[in-house]
Amino acid sequence: MPRPKSPASAGTRQRLSDAALDLFHLRGYNGTSVQDIVAAAGAPKGTFYNHFASKEDLALDSVARYSAAMGLEMLDEKQGGTPRERIVNHLRYITGLGDTMGDRGCLLGNFASEIPAHSDVLRAAVDAGFGRWVAALSVAIEQARAADELHGDEPARDLAGFVVSGYEGAAARAKASGNPDALREFFTITTTRILT
Repeated sequence: MPRPKSPASAGTRQRLSDAALDLFHLRGYNGTSVQDIVAAAGAPKGTFYNHFASKEDLALDSVARYSAAMGLEMLDEKQGGTPRERIVNHLRYITGLGDTMGDRGCLLGNFASEIPAHSDVLRAAVDAGFGRWVAALSVAIEQARAADELHGDEPARDLAGFVVSGYEGAAARAKASGNPDALREFFTITTTRILT
């Protein structure tokens, strides 16, 4: 039977998790070492392996936490508003993150471009994060079409995938330039020309 974690141990795990998410987002997977993470968390290196099996394990934790903070719940009809309003609000939210994190890009997109070839589990987690986003957006697009708020005959999943890919490209451009203008362009064109 595993030992119960003490409050101090739980706090160390949270600090490691927070530091890893921040560093992975800022420097990427390959640019972040376990030593970087423990230093940023103010934890002894030996404690790292009490909480995470590997850097890859901690990267999976970061992907899960980042994905949970992407505002996908904003697309759910339980949130109120018309389907198109929910889509626009979600896109405003994610592009607004560029004002505070424009030089970091999207963690999912960053990881997608640098996942180690041997890490099928990390590749699958990133792909699943994109998949959940496309699925949630697809449902909202179908609802907006049923409400006659959006038009077009391409499959909703294809359109949602196109929007997510467009966001990822804009996030990469914003990261490269250190300027969120590409995200603002994405938002404006997507909401006034594509999702009409």
